[in-house]
Amino acid sequence: MRSRFDSLVIRGALALGALAIALVIGAGDARAQVACDSLPNPVYMQIGDTQQPLIKELGRALRDNTPNPITIVYVTSGSCTNITAVYDNTPITMNMLYAPSTAEDPNWTPAMPARSCTAPAGGAIPDIGNSNVFISACDPSPVPANVDVFSGPVQAYVLAVPEASTQTAITAEEAYFVFGFGPAGMIAPWDDLTKLEGRTNSKSTLLSWAYNLGVLPVTKWKGNRHDGSNMVVQALLDSTTPEKSIGILGVEVYDQYRNQLDVLAFRGYGQWAAYYPDSTASALDKKNVRDGHYTVWSPTIYLTRKPDPTPTAAQVRARYVVDLIIGRSTTPAPNFNATAVVMHNGLVPDCAMKVQRSSEGGNLSLYEPPEDCTCYYDSQTSSTSCATCSASNPCASGVCRNGYCEVR
Repeated sequence: MRSRFDSLVIRGALALGALAIALVIGAGDARAQVACDSLPNPVYMQIGDTQQPLIKELGRALRDNTPNPITIVYVTSGSCTNITAVYDNTPITMNMLYAPSTAEDPNWTPAMPARSCTAPAGGAIPDIGNSNVFISACDPSPVPANVDVFSGPVQAYVLAVPEASTQTAITAEEAYFVFGFGPAGMIAPWDDLTKLEGRTNSKSTLLSWAYNLGVLPVTKWKGNRHDGSNMVVQALLDSTTPEKSIGILGVEVYDQYRNQLDVLAFRGYGQWAAYYPDSTASALDKKNVRDGHYTVWSPTIYLTRKPDPTPTAAQVRARYVVDLIIGRSTTPAPNFNATAVVMHNGLVPDCAMKVQRSSEGGNLSLYEPPEDCTCYYDSQTSSTSCATCSASNPCASGVCRNGYCEVR
């Protein structure tokens, strides 16, 4: 169990994530900055850096969302820090990031750096905070009464190695000794402490792996501690001893670097075989996450303060953004499919999951979502044999949703 001291270490880790390298997950555009509060209809977010690919694509779509244009303005930091920021109304005072609209830059894509803007005088209190692990993994105390919590899409976490490595799989037992004991664990080839690329205590990537492996408290985790996912990526890319190098990443981040890094198949405790998050090393279908074969995943969590009796415009905008991410219907309906945006970025919406868990690293149980979207998910990430449907071509069985006959 995590000690009270370790909980304080995690909750007190307030250093914001570094954005040092202008990669897919890297720094903002260096051009002249605008004031964040001059952008149209801003929603301020403090997110984990693994969610930056999603927020950049969603941010672009929302800038161009004619029925309800919104600018997502964000910074990245650790999940535990983000939770505390919402609990304590901690203002963001550093430069922030946003996706430009098509009118602002028709050539911009989410693969490019986000634009930078200057925070308002006195800072901006985040409208939305994001944790990518269960809140209890950061802070076991009750959620404050003035905070609303929403469970979002599932994110898997992976062990990645340089492409030149010959390693293809790892067991939970091996990973436990690698990251729990370092060289003393005697697990070759990962026996060089300087080649174990991890994250700091407040980051979801470390927390999820620590809870799934049982390397607790998280202060016991061995190896290098990086503030940003981009730093783990860069360390793996720069390694001169690829056979000994291994790092932890969110799958959203790893998916951006598949042509430069490899993922290890993982055999969890009690399993007979090792599995990739996807059906194969090269697939993007997250099949083994969805059906429970790949066990290292956490829900993304979104926090807002409870709205006023008569919600402010900012509160209404924040709830609109959260509803798009978690898959709820919104009014007005957007001019894009937000669930597809979630799927495109390596996340699994609730409607495509077949298993669930109730605590970080906890046991999995079978799950049937109220509204199924398996057919649509497969159509977006691989292929589907599901029957198509429309208003003039109803389903013989099931429910027509997103153009496919879903079971529910």
